[in-house]
Amino acid sequence: MPEKTVRDAIDDDVEEELQRERREHALIDEEKLGMDELEEERLRREREPQPLSKLQG
Repeated sequence: MPEKTVRDAIDDDVEEELQRERREHALIDEEKLGMDELEEERLRREREPQPLSKLQG
């Protein structure tokens, strides 16, 4: 019986590690998505026609 308890503890540790890694990956994905959105916004602003007053200096 003690062997099963040790195995359960190891399984629990592995499961906790997997959940932690999944959360980390989800956060990284969110950050990448946010950066992609920021990049799109920047590119959109660069492509917009500039007001004449800005172009003249």
